[in-house]
Amino acid sequence: MNFRKLLPDITSGLTVSFAALSLGAAFGVMSGRGAFAGMIGAAVIPIITSIFGGTRLQASGPTAPMTAVSALVVAFAYENFPVKEMAEQFITLVFIFTGIALVIAAAIRLGKLISLVPNVIVLGFMNGIAVLIWYDQLVKVLALKGQEVMRGGIWLNLAIAFSTFLLIYLIVMAVRRAALRPQFRSLLSGVLLSIIIMTAFTTLFNINVEQVQLGSTIGSLSEFGVMLASYFPNEILKIEYIVMALPFALQLTLLAYLDSLLTALVIDKMTREKSNLNKELFAQGLGNAIAGMFQGIPGAQATIRSVLLIKEGAQTRFAGVVLGVFVLVSIFLLKDLLALVPAAVFVGVLLKAGLDVSDKDFPSAYLQNRWFKMPMRNIQLGFIAFTTIVTVLIDLNIAVISGTVFFYIGKYFWGIVDIEPDFQEISEKERKLATG
Repeated sequence: MNFRKLLPDITSGLTVSFAALSLGAAFGVMSGRGAFAGMIGAAVIPIITSIFGGTRLQASGPTAPMTAVSALVVAFAYENFPVKEMAEQFITLVFIFTGIALVIAAAIRLGKLISLVPNVIVLGFMNGIAVLIWYDQLVKVLALKGQEVMRGGIWLNLAIAFSTFLLIYLIVMAVRRAALRPQFRSLLSGVLLSIIIMTAFTTLFNINVEQVQLGSTIGSLSEFGVMLASYFPNEILKIEYIVMALPFALQLTLLAYLDSLLTALVIDKMTREKSNLNKELFAQGLGNAIAGMFQGIPGAQATIRSVLLIKEGAQTRFAGVVLGVFVLVSIFLLKDLLALVPAAVFVGVLLKAGLDVSDKDFPSAYLQNRWFKMPMRNIQLGFIAFTTIVTVLIDLNIAVISGTVFFYIGKYFWGIVDIEPDFQEISEKERKLATG
């Protein structure tokens, strides 16, 4: 490795680590396992996947879809296991099983099956995940469904959450317009700066609001080792608990499969390379299993962070390793400062994350191009809506599997076609049909 490649890898890894750290903490809070768990996932997973993954340039870690399901696992564990050690052992068991299942998927070469999932189904389940994230955060901040009111009251926390949400956009707009060099501009993460500003504001004015729960922390390596040993799933390795864990693990496996491999295809288009999808599944499985053992939360290849890493000039796999190492170092250096962050700030960050996950391009193109006059476009919209609704009301696995089956039945009998990978670019003929 020469210096010409090493320096861009270090700078790009450092830049993206700010976003990874902020989102990792936010996703950790959302999961119910604590900000520390999210940051562990944001550190461990990219290191493992960058070394062993099938996509050369990537940034993996906790993602909004994976965290939405992880939150269900944590809630189920604490509801069914009143003893904390047993609940944590169950959670760890699910996350390790997820990693093992991904490794098995790689071993039997299931990577190529990603091409069979229709785009309409992918958009639908992403929208469903977005709705679940928004719902979960609004329930929390509005104290619905028996939730305790956050310290400071509903209105104050709601104001902090939406102020954070808006501030992220304002900072992004301001940074884009600022006369800064690109390498400096990229260091100014809207999410990170919003967290810093809102935390400084509430701290300086001594505003009494609920602060983020870190969950576990690393007091010393010996204490951390004792905690890992007590939470490792040994007492819970019984058939009845394994049977309880498997459905959650399979759900996370399917989601990690879709999330990682779809992102890999996006990155391949950018880099004009071809990912080894089965190798990527193996790396994701290994990373998630190790993150779970170290009390982290699972993740996948993250689209926005991966794209940002490439745009910042990453040259080799070392960039992803640098990203993870910077996050790991930050956990030790910033843990006391993170405890000052208002919980409602992360609500705002997660509302933004939900918006990022949702599909906005198809509805926009549908209205702008008057696709509502075209029967096939209405059918495509129907599949997106169906998958979204089933994801929200029933189950992600059922949504993806049933949606895919129905799509191919429709394709065989009625000639239904999938939406284009880039449906913003439609033919002139279709535009005339839509507007005429």
